[in-house]
Amino acid sequence: MKKKYDATYKLGDAIVHVVAPPPMTEEENERILSEFHQAGYEIWKNLSAEEKLRL
Repeated sequence: MKKKYDATYKLGDAIVHVVAPPPMTEEENERILSEFHQAGYEIWKNLSAEEKLRL
């Protein structure tokens, strides 16, 4: 039987199920991280000077 969740926690009345990402190679991990950084940089470039100063 395959495990549905990697961890399950009961916090008060809430049940939290944790699902881990599938196994990946170091190259896949680096590519995904690079894509995240690029997306963040694109968002930063589109902010006005005032918005950048507030952050």
